[in-house]
Amino acid sequence: MNHTRHSQTPNSMRPNWNADGLIPAIAQDAHTGEVLMMAWMNDEALRLTIEEKRAVYWSRSRKQLWRKGETSGNVQELIELRLDCDGDTLLLKVNQRGDGACHTGRRHCFFYEPRDGQWTLATQESQGL
Repeated sequence: MNHTRHSQTPNSMRPNWNADGLIPAIAQDAHTGEVLMMAWMNDEALRLTIEEKRAVYWSRSRKQLWRKGETSGNVQELIELRLDCDGDTLLLKVNQRGDGACHTGRRHCFFYEPRDGQWTLATQESQGL
């Protein structure tokens, strides 16, 4: 299959912020490829993430910057940062330090699966324990 559309791709792009001035940011383990979590960034969080080389997010509930791991020790060291083809999602490849990315103490935040019409805890192997 030959994809020639890439020749029409611009050489540069800017983040496409939503109406609230935010962009989703997916954190992925830089070594294993495991998806760890999703959070939001505003322009200041993105700037600080690049400057500090560690994940800084925007807490929508607290309405303030959130340096991942600042109180828990579960710091995400930035290895690589990418913007998707539409400019509306960020991918952070990180070294996850501490116990994990999730506030529940799990390694990642994606531990529910659909079963019998409900979302229930996944098997222990896929819960990120």
